[in-house]
Amino acid sequence: MAKLLILLLSLCCLQTGAYASSLEDLVSLTIGMEAPSPDIPSTPAPSRTGRRICVDPGHPNTFNAATHQVNGTNENHINWVVGLKLEKLLKERGFDVVMTKGAELQSVENKARARFCNASGAELVLHLHCDSAPTRGFALYYPDQLGTHDYKDDAENGFQGPSLQVRKDSKTLADAVARGMRQVLSGVLRDRGVFGDSRTAVGGRQGALTYSIFSEIPTLTIEMVVLSDKADAAFIKTEQGQQKMAEAIAAGIY
Repeated sequence: MAKLLILLLSLCCLQTGAYASSLEDLVSLTIGMEAPSPDIPSTPAPSRTGRRICVDPGHPNTFNAATHQVNGTNENHINWVVGLKLEKLLKERGFDVVMTKGAELQSVENKARARFCNASGAELVLHLHCDSAPTRGFALYYPDQLGTHDYKDDAENGFQGPSLQVRKDSKTLADAVARGMRQVLSGVLRDRGVFGDSRTAVGGRQGALTYSIFSEIPTLTIEMVVLSDKADAAFIKTEQGQQKMAEAIAAGIY
C-alpha cells in the first residue's frame, strides 16, 4: 500500500461533451465475428522490482472480437501492438510489466482480465482500446461510481465494485496519464478529455465497466484514437504513430 501511495503521489505531481460507445462490445464496430475460445492467463511470478504495472490490450472476448476492419486496420491489432511497445517502454523505465494476454488473438473475458491484474501484484492497470465516435482524438475513462455486474447468465450477476478507494485512486491515475498524453500528443491528436465510466454505454447500464467493477487496484481505460475517423486511423496504423502513443501513455507513469 505504501508503494501504491508513493506512486500515486508521484502521478499527482507531474507537470504535465464526450462521445463514447460501449468499451466492451461496441468500441470497434465489430459485427458478427466469432471470437476465439476464452482463455484465462496464469498468475505471474512475483515482481522483480516491486513496481508492477498490468497492461491490458483490449479484446477479443465473447462480446467483441474487435477484428473487423475499420479504415484499413482493426482495434484488436492496434491494442496489441501498442501494448507491446508500452510494455517495452515501461520495462526500460524500471517497471515490472505483466500483460493480460500472450498473443494478439488470445481471448480473455473482461472479468478475468481484472482478476488477473488483481492477483498479479500490480499497482495499477491500463486498459488499451480504440473508440468509435462522431469526433476524433483520445479520451480516458475511470470508474466514477459503484457499479453492479449486470449479466444475467453470469454466476456473479449482481457483484458490486470497485471500492471507493479504487475509484479515488483511479481518478488520480487518469488525471496524471492525461497530462502526459497531452504533452506528447499536442498538435497530433485531439484531447477529448477525462470522463467517468458512467459516460460509456456499458458503464451507463452497470454504473461502471465490467473490469472496473472487479478491479481491486487503480484502473484506467484509454481510448487511444477514434478508429472510425480516417485521420486518427492513419496515425495509429503507422509504427511511428504506435510508438508515439506508447510514449504518450508512459509519460504519465512515474
